[in-house]
Amino acid sequence: MSLIVSLVSVSETTVDYNYDEYDKRLYQAFVTGKMDDWEKVIGELEVLVSISPSPTTRFKLLHAQYGYIGYLLGNKQIDKAEKLIEKAEDNANILVKSSNYKSSSKAIQAALLAYRISISPYKVPFLGPKSASLINEALSIDPSNIYAIIEKGNAMHYAPSIVGGNPIEAIAYYRKAIEQIELEKPLKKTWWYINTYTQMGLAAKKAGDKRLAKNIYLKILAIEPNYKWVRDELLPSLSEKD
Repeated sequence: MSLIVSLVSVSETTVDYNYDEYDKRLYQAFVTGKMDDWEKVIGELEVLVSISPSPTTRFKLLHAQYGYIGYLLGNKQIDKAEKLIEKAEDNANILVKSSNYKSSSKAIQAALLAYRISISPYKVPFLGPKSASLINEALSIDPSNIYAIIEKGNAMHYAPSIVGGNPIEAIAYYRKAIEQIELEKPLKKTWWYINTYTQMGLAAKKAGDKRLAKNIYLKILAIEPNYKWVRDELLPSLSEKD
């Protein structure tokens, strides 16, 4: 709590600088799989938004919520995920009115709809086109937006082929997103950078290119040797089948 008080007592420029600490904590939680701290960061950002609701702070909260929802769904914590989806949607609806975050917010709105589809697959005919439209709107606003490119990759990766899913195209979008992240944030490790690489590896495996998937996983471990999911699960399971 003392960190939050100190942040809101100084200028927006200083607050922006201290966001790095949240990014570092989220990154460590992601690579180690210790997600309790991720939830703590969300709580701290919620308090910070309630005190100083700048678009920058709100987007940090929204993006942290987005990442944690994916974790909750992957671990079958559906009720908790649904409650967080509602909170994230509220933040996205506010941020989409901000010119600086319009593209990013639309991309995450699309992702939140995809999360709802994963919970209730029967909603695909209703929510699927809306999600795809939001991604395209986000890219039309800013073709180089990292979050929009990632969500386009996710859509290609996880959508059934009958509605346009294509893991090979997903790989291309993930690669483009990684290049953009490296351009905008050189030498800075973030959870979404590592996760984009991971999704590219998963898409390569889905496309049947096990060699590429393995090379991607090895590349990830060269960047972050302590990344538990790839080190202990994804790479070993791939190697066992080769």
